[in-house]
Amino acid sequence: MTTAVAALTAGYIALAVLLLSLNLTSLWRWWIKAGAIIATTIFFGVTFQALGGLTGWPTTQRLPDRFALVWSTVVEPDKKTNNPGGVYVWAQELDANNVPSTKPRSYQLPYSDALARKIARAQEKREHGIEVMGKLGEEGNGPQRQVEPKNDVKMGAITTNNEDTPATDTVPFMDDSARLNFEDLPPVVLPDKGLL
Repeated sequence: MTTAVAALTAGYIALAVLLLSLNLTSLWRWWIKAGAIIATTIFFGVTFQALGGLTGWPTTQRLPDRFALVWSTVVEPDKKTNNPGGVYVWAQELDANNVPSTKPRSYQLPYSDALARKIARAQEKREHGIEVMGKLGEEGNGPQRQVEPKNDVKMGAITTNNEDTPATDTVPFMDDSARLNFEDLPPVVLPDKGLL
């Protein structure tokens, strides 16, 4: 348990004890006291669910449209342990000048053979010292197709060693490989210096 989680838990316990002690001596109506106790109890559960983001689990949110690939790994599906597998990408969003604009973030994508091959090629370039940029583009040259969510993809939990650990987000990345492409990271676009 991290220090932040322990401190937050201790803060909620102190708040609950304070609320109960105030309710014992206050002259408020019983329904106000009961409402305060119920609201505090609900927030305990909400906070417990939200703490997954503090522990560093990868997000299942959509990747940025343009990002620098920091690192990646592929976990193959395993029918023996009922692990659906996954593709894990550590990415840093790029601005219009090809400069990283955010801190690196870990993303979890549903496993597919096509995506695993793309990630493996991009990771091989990274291992040889070549900076790689990932881009989410439209599939093909026609109009953007409607993407249907996959029903067989397990989202919202990361399964490792038969233990379910809550994910930070539950919004699945719908189109896992058709729109994601990798290329060498272009050089940084420098502003015009003008005349001296």
